[in-house]
Amino acid sequence: MGSTAPHRTLLRHALLVTLALLVSLAPSMVLAGEKEVRLRHYDVGELAALVQSEGYGGVEIDENRVAFKAEGSQYVLFLYDDGDLQLYYGLTGVSITTDDINVWNRHRRLSRAYIDGDADPVLEADLLANAGMNDRIITEFIKVFVGSASQFRSFLRDHDQEGATQPAKATGARDI
Repeated sequence: MGSTAPHRTLLRHALLVTLALLVSLAPSMVLAGEKEVRLRHYDVGELAALVQSEGYGGVEIDENRVAFKAEGSQYVLFLYDDGDLQLYYGLTGVSITTDDINVWNRHRRLSRAYIDGDADPVLEADLLANAGMNDRIITEFIKVFVGSASQFRSFLRDHDQEGATQPAKATGARDI
């Protein structure tokens, strides 16, 4: 019995050393698996090509934005000078209160809603570029936002103060 205690202690130390080694190597293993992380910024042409490759239609570009269609609605992906991205989805023909918008914001993550200067509801989300980006990060950002916009449309339909019978028209008109 006396010989098992030193054996257990030795096993415990070996286990701790192994765990410490794995923990110290984990960050480099993660970075090695993410070879596509880019510390440089995307340009509008690269973003447009990425949007098209994901099957979104109606892709149009200008100096700092890529407009595209998904699920019949218009979206705009803005590219800022620092490389950050912002997705924008706006609607017209819906009457909603700021209290309703606050309810949306209180219960949702990863996007924000507000009522713009024309009293139209808007949904936006940002993706910061300072930690690097890759195609997968950007396409997931877009997919999550398009899903959120679909939920936003349903929310607006349920809370429309005027009960509009016509579907709201999505807009992409906004300057940065």
